[in-house]
Amino acid sequence: MPRSLLSLSILSALTLPALALAQDNTANTQATPAQTPPSQEATTLDTVIVTALRQSLQTAQTIKQDADMVVDSIVAEDIGKLPDNSVADALQRITGVQVAQGGQGETTSVVIRGLPNVISTLNGREIFSGAGRGYAFQNLPATAIKTLRVYKTSEASLPLGGIAGLVDIELHRPFDFDGAQVAGTLTATDSKYGGKVDPNASLLLSNRWDTDAGEFGALVNFGYIGKHYAYDAVWGDFPKVATDGAGEPIRDDSGNLIAAPNGWGTAYNHGDRKRGAFNYALQWKPNEATEVYLEGLYDYVRDDFDQAFYFTFPVGAVTPTQLNPGRTCYPNQLSGPLSGQTICDANGGQWTGDTYAATSTQAHKQRGQDIQNALGLKWDGDQLHLSTELARTSGYYRDENFIIDTFLSGPITTVWEGTSGSHQNWYLAGDPALDPSRFYLNGLFQTWSHTAGEENSWRGDGRFDFNDGPIANLQFGLRYADRNANAKGSVEISTPPPGGAGTGNITANPNPANQVIARFDPASFFCSKRGNAALHQSFLTPCYDYLIDNADALRALYGLPAGLAPENPGRFFDIEEKKSAAYVQAKYDFEMFGIPVDGLFGVRVEKVKRNLNAFAFDASTGVYSPLSRSTDDTNTLPNASLNMHFNDEWQLRLIAAKTLSYPAFGSLNPSISLNPGTINRPGVASSGNPDLSPIEAKNYDLSLEWYYSPVGYASVGLFYRDIDGYIQNYVTNVTIGGDPYELSSPQSAGSGYLQGVELAWQQTFDFLPGAWSGLGAQLNYTYIDGETDTPQFIGGPIVTGPLQNVSKNNYNAVLFWENPNVSARLAYGYRSRYIDFFTQPTVSGNQDQVEPASSLDFSISYDVTQQTTLVFSATNLLGNDLHQFWGSGNSRPRDIRFQDRTIALGLRFKL
Repeated sequence: MPRSLLSLSILSALTLPALALAQDNTANTQATPAQTPPSQEATTLDTVIVTALRQSLQTAQTIKQDADMVVDSIVAEDIGKLPDNSVADALQRITGVQVAQGGQGETTSVVIRGLPNVISTLNGREIFSGAGRGYAFQNLPATAIKTLRVYKTSEASLPLGGIAGLVDIELHRPFDFDGAQVAGTLTATDSKYGGKVDPNASLLLSNRWDTDAGEFGALVNFGYIGKHYAYDAVWGDFPKVATDGAGEPIRDDSGNLIAAPNGWGTAYNHGDRKRGAFNYALQWKPNEATEVYLEGLYDYVRDDFDQAFYFTFPVGAVTPTQLNPGRTCYPNQLSGPLSGQTICDANGGQWTGDTYAATSTQAHKQRGQDIQNALGLKWDGDQLHLSTELARTSGYYRDENFIIDTFLSGPITTVWEGTSGSHQNWYLAGDPALDPSRFYLNGLFQTWSHTAGEENSWRGDGRFDFNDGPIANLQFGLRYADRNANAKGSVEISTPPPGGAGTGNITANPNPANQVIARFDPASFFCSKRGNAALHQSFLTPCYDYLIDNADALRALYGLPAGLAPENPGRFFDIEEKKSAAYVQAKYDFEMFGIPVDGLFGVRVEKVKRNLNAFAFDASTGVYSPLSRSTDDTNTLPNASLNMHFNDEWQLRLIAAKTLSYPAFGSLNPSISLNPGTINRPGVASSGNPDLSPIEAKNYDLSLEWYYSPVGYASVGLFYRDIDGYIQNYVTNVTIGGDPYELSSPQSAGSGYLQGVELAWQQTFDFLPGAWSGLGAQLNYTYIDGETDTPQFIGGPIVTGPLQNVSKNNYNAVLFWENPNVSARLAYGYRSRYIDFFTQPTVSGNQDQVEPASSLDFSISYDVTQQTTLVFSATNLLGNDLHQFWGSGNSRPRDIRFQDRTIALGLRFKL
């Protein structure tokens, strides 16, 4: 299937011009001159056909050329015509932007030039999701978008908060259209792993009217994305020194230590997700100088999914019957008597004994929404231009999780077949996980969390235009925002089964009363999960529907009260943050040595008052006590830029600015949330850090740009960020109340830098004969390098290390072809390996590295009539998957995550 689909896509992209060329002599197409951006009026243009795709590329190019800053954008070719499902998916096409999928099969991570500290705005005003600093871009369907702009440099009028940059989402407004508009999409999407055909739909209604009271406009837009998904991961636990059943290290024939994973397992996320969005806009122009508008956005997510685990932990519990040392050797990086000794990664083994193997199902119900409404006024005089806006933003996100663990009676034989394919390959001999009689009840675990945020904000902006002189205009403004972010969550304790799991080694001596088939109908209680290229067998696990429908009965069986678990003070915080800001900046415009130059110089001052309420934890007594903390900060951020226009085609930008990013609200919570350990793993603890300071960066950018046609440019950009206090998360082994825990907490690193180069090229081949003139291409490449002074682990020595999230090599390549009726695109995106986070210390260090899946996507549309278009699209044609590793190299795979491949067929209409 993938090869044939890929072949079809490439064949379509390459042969469409030839097919059209064959008809070119009989076609009678009226050509119109391409529109010329204002800055290119002197350029002599060939006569080409202006199609929707070319128009959108030309508009995006004009935005880039005429911007005061370094800005890249995507412009929708037509209403609802962006070829991606969500805003998060669409952003990956922009130079310097990198994305990654989350565990539920959708794009959730968006970084700019390797940094995740991105601020998000909607029609120019700040927007966020729940208790986060930024907006969850996957929440908004791409069909709602008019333009996506990515600001990679900053100036005084932009909201503070993102050292990486700013993403502005521009939605349609009724005055964007000449008159009435009715447009919509209806698409059916089939997922390889999800196994269902899901509907996606959108509908936009807009009109404007001239009345005696002025001109009115009204717009409503609806969007919906349904998705049955299956996101399978197979993993190997942390690498450690392999030992026999007595705990003695095992060595190879050369006397070297041998490293093997602590265990093996799966984490399958299978679910049904529904995302919807509604936005509206009302505009009124009582006269030519004045406009009043009211607009808003509502989006929601409803996600029901099961996370099925199947795992085995034999290493160190029994002596392996075979263990195959490999050839990848290095000094053991764990402290202790074996530190520094040569250790070699094993590449296969087998263990037989009464070891712990289990399955469990986490039954999740996730709900969330974002709401924003804004009322604004604009007034344009001859020289003075004023605007003001009031906005309210709110949102929440809630996750409820109910889990039943079931373990397998012994003996268990774990077969580890090694790491071919850069993933762990394993199974249990004899398929015990398909035999219901081998299953026994273990712990019941239930948890919930709820985060919410709300903000009331006001801004006032002005611009005064000078009629002559070197200063073109003076810009100024004030901002005020009152933000509240809060979170709460339940206790996280595993409740043992009725009567206990068993005596001694519970795998060898399970409690007969807890045999699953003695308490439940296995046909109702169990569901089967498939194997894959890494896990070479299927397995049984408790069914999602059974757990959700019988949650209170299962709680009663375990001696727990009905309803959700009680609240845990360690997961509570309530933060109020008030921000006041003022800015002033001048735009200058004059000639220097006969060369026109323009730019900005200005300053922004922002005052932040923050009040934190949480609970402190005393590890010696296990008692939580109320904690309050207040901070008051003032930050001054200057900026300056110089744009040199050598002629209508060539220009050079030089930009310097100071920026900062505030710590995430959850990262400031000083309390500790404890999830006690189980038979196979230490406990998990998480904590924030109220002493975190904003991340500060001094930014320097240079960009040389050549605009040689309305849809053709080349650019090279250099950037450098001098970063202080970059916040990174670390995992450390600690002991709390006498029990071992893996504590995850954020720390401010020392000074560091991030630097790189961006190359971009866009070209339409108008000079080719006939239909071949519809061909075009886009290429962009970003190289990033960076490091910072950082603790090797919490409390450890300070070392110079790499930054999280930074992929050194990133590029996109797009081949497109369009004539008046057909449009086709083949797009490839690549992002190289990066550090996802810093783990607890292991034999290979403390880096968790990710090799993300590159993606080849294809789309083609055909205009059946002027009002209707058929659309076909396919994603991940190559079937690439994400790979995760413990440390560098490929000999210690952590995860393989099987990323979906989709095909979609749809109809787009406009009346």
